[in-house]
Amino acid sequence: MDLSQLIDVKVNDNRMNALIEFNNSYFSNVELDEEFSIAELITPSNIINFLHKNEIVYGIDEEAIHQFCEDILNSEGENLDSSQIEVARGIEAENGEDGYIDYHVNLNSKVDVDGETHKIDFKEMMQIPIVETDEPLLTFVAPTKGEPGINVYNKKVEAKPGKVVTIKAGENTKHTEKDQTIYATDSGQVTLTEKEIKVLPVYEVNKDLDLTIGNIEFNGSIVIKGDVPEGFSLNARGDITVKGIVEGAYLEAGGSVFIEEGVSSQGKGKIRATLDIKAGNINQGNLEAGRSIYVNQSILHSEVIAREFVSCYKGHIIGGSISSGQLIEANDIGNRMSSKTVLYLGENKKVVEKKSYIEERMKELVEQLKKLKTIGSKMEQLQELRELSSKERITLLRQKRSYEKAKLELSELNDEYSIYTQNDMNYNEENLPNVTVHGIIYPNVEVKYSKYAKVFNQEASKVSIVYENHDFSINPL
Repeated sequence: MDLSQLIDVKVNDNRMNALIEFNNSYFSNVELDEEFSIAELITPSNIINFLHKNEIVYGIDEEAIHQFCEDILNSEGENLDSSQIEVARGIEAENGEDGYIDYHVNLNSKVDVDGETHKIDFKEMMQIPIVETDEPLLTFVAPTKGEPGINVYNKKVEAKPGKVVTIKAGENTKHTEKDQTIYATDSGQVTLTEKEIKVLPVYEVNKDLDLTIGNIEFNGSIVIKGDVPEGFSLNARGDITVKGIVEGAYLEAGGSVFIEEGVSSQGKGKIRATLDIKAGNINQGNLEAGRSIYVNQSILHSEVIAREFVSCYKGHIIGGSISSGQLIEANDIGNRMSSKTVLYLGENKKVVEKKSYIEERMKELVEQLKKLKTIGSKMEQLQELRELSSKERITLLRQKRSYEKAKLELSELNDEYSIYTQNDMNYNEENLPNVTVHGIIYPNVEVKYSKYAKVFNQEASKVSIVYENHDFSINPL
């Protein structure tokens, strides 16, 4: 008899824990005279040797083994269902911490809209970082390597090093290896994107934009310290800052757009930013941001599109359409007059309309191909019976060209539609797009997700609206 008949050894998948368990079924079948030999076998030293034979040599818990032996002998093999104990434990590897960036200027590039940080300091958001030559912009903090571990087989377990965070030193900046810091090489405005940091020259207008200045296209950032009237256009490779009101004007920025007082466009003009748009309020505006849109007061009867967030935390959204990939939030949405207000989640309004057009066009093309195929078959049958007339030959040639053209268009539309379908699957339970209402959502507000929609017929307060499991769920905040 040996211990392998009495004791089972189990090692978990990561080899960090070893357990032993007494074989109750074997004990219950032994004769009385065999119990003495069993008692001699079940000793701490024998069990430790048994573990060693199974190559378990690190982190052995001798105290636990002593207790195990006492429990086995005192119980005489009865009621030992819970006798599985841990007898060895390795040391888990401690993975390294990711590197990060320590910013030396207040870039305010993104605003966290989770939890308590919903309360946005709008004055802080409108501060534009201006730097001088040789001023430090940011420092890279290196990731840590982590500490290796040891498993119960006394084998080294490597730790995963932290990830390196990098941002490219763009125009008018330099990166020094010695202190891992990026410095400005010229004075100007700091612009940060997901890939690089750069310092761009600034074009300033110290009054309202007027005909003496005209439209502005600048290879840097633009600052207007007054209003931008209807009909004017601003185009900047960096940011655009307007201290006053933007009326029906056209603004396009390679960075972000900051409008302190707000937008009053009467449905004219358009404002586009590669990054964020931040405004005091929006009235009958048309805005599109590659990242997020933050509004201090209200969004009224406007078309607003953002890839990530639309935040109007303190104010209300009334009328128009709001599209956001991740979050739409406001104090109130809609009004007591039941103004039609449409909220698009996940896919923006343009994408929804484009998909709808593709679906309808694909149906038309399928029907067109069926008709063309029928015409072609009839013409080919006729050709087998007799020679086609010149008019018939032209008809057959047109049919073949039309068929190939429709077939190609259908294939291209299928490819385009599949891209939209793949984008539909990019959400999971942790990042489902939602509408957050801190006050009241009123009747005649419609929430859309892809081809699905929910129209509110009565008021609801302090709710979150999420589309999941093929339905809209309304949850209290």
